[in-house]
Amino acid sequence: MKTNQLILVLVAGVFPLRVFAQLNNGGLYANFGVDADTRTNWMKDGIVTGAVASDDWFAPSATGYNVIDTTNSASWLALLKSGANPAFSQRMSQLLYAKINGKLWLDAAYGRDFSSAASLKDSTVFSISAKNGDDPNVWLGGVSSTPSKNDLVDVYAHMRRDGKTVYDSLWFFTGIAAFGSSANSYYDVELYKNSFGFNSTSGTFTSAGTNAGHTEWLFDAAGNITQTGDMIVAVSFAPGSVPVIDVRIWVSQSTYSNYYGGALTPKYFDFNSNYSLNTLGTYGYASVVSKTGSTAFGGGLSNYSATAANDSTYATPWGTSNSSSGWSANYISAQFIEVGLNLTRIGVDPALYSTLNPCVSLFSNIFFASRSSSSFTSNLQDFVTPLTFLRPPVMDFTMKGDTLRCNHIRGTIKLTNVTTAAYYSWTAIGGGSILNSNSDSSQLMINKPGSYIVSASPAVGCPAAAIDTIVIPIDTTRPVASAKVGLVGNELQLYGGDTAKSDYITPFGGSKGLTWSWSGPNSFTSTIQNPLTDTTWGTYNLTVTEKRNGCTATAQVPVNAAMFTALATRYIQLNGAVDGSYVDVRWNDANSNSDLTYVVERSDATSDFTTIGTVVNPYAGRGDGSGVFAFADEHPLAANNLYRLKVTTVDGSIFYSPIITINAGVTPTSSIYLTRNIPGSSTLAVNAVADCTGELVLYSVSGQAIEKRVVSFNKGANAIDIPHSGLRSLGVAALYLNGQLAWCGKVVF
Repeated sequence: MKTNQLILVLVAGVFPLRVFAQLNNGGLYANFGVDADTRTNWMKDGIVTGAVASDDWFAPSATGYNVIDTTNSASWLALLKSGANPAFSQRMSQLLYAKINGKLWLDAAYGRDFSSAASLKDSTVFSISAKNGDDPNVWLGGVSSTPSKNDLVDVYAHMRRDGKTVYDSLWFFTGIAAFGSSANSYYDVELYKNSFGFNSTSGTFTSAGTNAGHTEWLFDAAGNITQTGDMIVAVSFAPGSVPVIDVRIWVSQSTYSNYYGGALTPKYFDFNSNYSLNTLGTYGYASVVSKTGSTAFGGGLSNYSATAANDSTYATPWGTSNSSSGWSANYISAQFIEVGLNLTRIGVDPALYSTLNPCVSLFSNIFFASRSSSSFTSNLQDFVTPLTFLRPPVMDFTMKGDTLRCNHIRGTIKLTNVTTAAYYSWTAIGGGSILNSNSDSSQLMINKPGSYIVSASPAVGCPAAAIDTIVIPIDTTRPVASAKVGLVGNELQLYGGDTAKSDYITPFGGSKGLTWSWSGPNSFTSTIQNPLTDTTWGTYNLTVTEKRNGCTATAQVPVNAAMFTALATRYIQLNGAVDGSYVDVRWNDANSNSDLTYVVERSDATSDFTTIGTVVNPYAGRGDGSGVFAFADEHPLAANNLYRLKVTTVDGSIFYSPIITINAGVTPTSSIYLTRNIPGSSTLAVNAVADCTGELVLYSVSGQAIEKRVVSFNKGANAIDIPHSGLRSLGVAALYLNGQLAWCGKVVF
């Protein structure tokens, strides 16, 4: 045996599997425990033992990071304990290319094979003579039995980098457990560059490799690898003697001749004399060895125990099978072999070569098989259906983004439906703004609308394999607010709106409803649309909020006593007429016993009212008065004369009467006055001296024209009903004749 081969030596006695030359006696590599045990955070055998923070195949204590997914464990456990003979596989517990605890997990696979023990039959046994180096397309598999030493039960594979980039050291971990452990056994772990599969119905194998069923490795004149291909790790294990591990790669006969013993040599490793040609003499597997013989390629162990009955190596969450007890929760002594190889130090890591792309998948399938002897070309026996391993990562994801709104000024963009834990980089355009992101940038926090572009790559240092764009909109369409006021009894009635005008079409749909928030004098607040409140003067503010987006609009209505004096004069009927050279102003006060004085005021409709006389009520405080009063304006204005009364009550309160208009000049009307000022029943009396036409205009208290209509008058007395809005809101009515203001007054409509 040559000293520069990969060799594991099992020393008889109490020591587990020891490693000479390029392999150590187990250890913690890239935070994965190579210790002939499958438990996380525990090193069973090796240089360091006991509780050690470490990743491993499984996590029975629910601590640490288990590499293999344990979904459906209970179902598999029940089947195996019942004596069933299933074959199944499990994938990696994390997404492909996951960054876990500072390590880049590329992929992992576990396979449970059929067993041929007792009366059971194994459905994946080679049914014809098959050897390493053959074209696998000619192999056949089927149902048969196989010796327990060759009867594969559990197989494991995992590849990771000792860091988060594709340029960190590349590690390959594998494990094998057979049904028997007392005899010599020989296994191969073959990694196929291109797709490799088995059809259980026909028993045939299919390989996409184009070089005699495999894919060859190629080199340039400087020894750089220019194309990676198939690789095999051959394990020969004999309890109490020397287990040997041999790493080989598939090369053509011409490549081997040129790079072994010739002028050319691979850059980071050497070939040795172990080269097994296929039957055609064109291709074969060549052993890979260290150039110096001193490179530590990794470590390996078996769960050997001097007293086999004392071994308690944890197997899997669903248990395992062995030749001693059938189903068992643990591996028996020397049943489980575990190996960790540093592919970077071996020299086959694509990251070492400028001629290769470390972001490209190194393999696509992994194949476990057993051999009949230590000879690399001895007959193959049992196998596990090829497992998918290191297929090119798919940068698939779905982008989901928020709509920014007035009440959601910060939003998120999430990448979902992800099968590969990619490295994401983002660009914001069109006004977009990125605030921050989570650790792997699969979720962003944003605060501006715009376009956001994501580029996804398998890992840091890899070019983008997928690019997508999402447009984040913003919904800031506001509702329509209005505020009005009316009087109900002795209380103010506030009216908030507008639900109808707020329900307009937007790209985000119509209104989802409004909320109202009122505030006003004396700490008044309310959250209903049309609240009642005590008669407190001041400004009432309304904020209307659209439920769909939280956007607001505001309105306000000032309320003062003067606005409502006309409402308090429903007991006074004021009228008048021209009598020669003066105007006779008369009124009827139904509540005269409470009123002390009447100040008569006049305006020309363009200037403020001024006092022209005072009438004292001799019946104030008494109940025997007629309530009828008169005042003669001996110097009326030539055209329109607007009259009103300022009434002072016995308790000092002041209010005003309705306004009447008397035309003392040439005009189509002789008098205009409000006969009733009751919501829904306000009536304007117009005495016309000739047939005429005018325009009646209704104004809000803020001066906005609400309604206009043409009105016609016949000679004589006419009555016009003021339109009713249903809001009991205070406003102003004005009558225009011949384009000039003939009368105006406060009304409730």
